[in-house]
Amino acid sequence: MRTVGILYPGDMGHSVARVLLEDGFAVVTTLAGRSERTRRFAADAGITVLDSVMAVVERADVILSIIPPTAARGVARDVAAAVQQTGKAPLFVDANAVSPMTVQEVEQIIASSGAPFLDACIIGPARDVRGRCTLYVSGPSAQTFAVSLGGSLRTHVLGDRIGQASAFKMVFSGLNKGLVALLCELTAAAEDFGFLDELLQCYTTLFPGVMEALAWLVPTYPMHAVRRAEEMRELAETLEHFGFSAAMARGTQHTLAAVGHLRLAERFPARGEHGWTMREVIEVLAQEGALRQSKT
Repeated sequence: MRTVGILYPGDMGHSVARVLLEDGFAVVTTLAGRSERTRRFAADAGITVLDSVMAVVERADVILSIIPPTAARGVARDVAAAVQQTGKAPLFVDANAVSPMTVQEVEQIIASSGAPFLDACIIGPARDVRGRCTLYVSGPSAQTFAVSLGGSLRTHVLGDRIGQASAFKMVFSGLNKGLVALLCELTAAAEDFGFLDELLQCYTTLFPGVMEALAWLVPTYPMHAVRRAEEMRELAETLEHFGFSAAMARGTQHTLAAVGHLRLAERFPARGEHGWTMREVIEVLAQEGALRQSKT
C-alpha cells in the first residue's frame, strides 16, 4: 500500500496526508466539485490532485474516506461506480463519524463493486496526527492495514467485525461533545446571572484537566458545530438502535445544532478558523441568546 487516496482533504484528511507524505507514501485526491477551502488544504499538504474519482481508484492501493457523516454514502457510491468501471479494487476505508448501521450500508455499497472494505475511526486532534491521533480499525482487512500503514498512522485493531470501529467513535465522541454542549448551556445562563467569571474560575479550580481540554475544544465550534451536531445524531441513533438511552446524546445534538445555526465562522470572518478563545465563544452565544428557549 504505497499510494493512498484521500477523499477528501479537509482538516483531518490533509493532516493525515502530511504524515503519509513525510513517510514516503504517494497521496492522491480529486477536487472535482470541492470547496476552495478543500483546495487550499490539498495544496498546502502537497497532495497530488487527479481529475476524477475514477483516476484516484485507478492509482490508489487504499482509499481513506474522511468526510462529514452525511456524505459517507455518496462518496462510497462514487468509489463503487469507479471500481466497476475500472476493474481496479483498492481497499476502501470508511474513517467517518457514522453509526454502525450507516457503516454497514457503506460496506454493502462497496462490497457490491467487489472492493474490500475496512471500518475505521480517527481519535485525536487534526493538528497533531502523528503525535496524538489513533486510527481504530475493525474488519477482515484490519491486520493487513495495520501492517501496511501502522508505522505512520498509529493503529489499533479492535476486532474483525465491521461496525466495531464506528461504534467506538460514536461512544467516544459523545463525551467531549457532551462536555462542550453542557458548558455552553451553563455558561450562557451564568452570563445572564452576572457571575460568568466566578463560575469559570470555580470550574478551573475544581476541574483543571476538564477545563484545559474545553479551552481548546470550544474554540473549534464556530467552524464545526454543524458537523458535530450531525455526529451526535449518529450517536443517538446508534444508542436507540441497540436499546440504550440516548437522552444525553439527543440533548447534545440539539445544543450543538443551535450553536451551528448561528454560523459564527461566516459572520466573524476576521477571526478565521482559529481566532477564537473559549471565553469569546461563550460571550457570543450568551449575547445571541442561542440557547435561550423561546417563550410561548
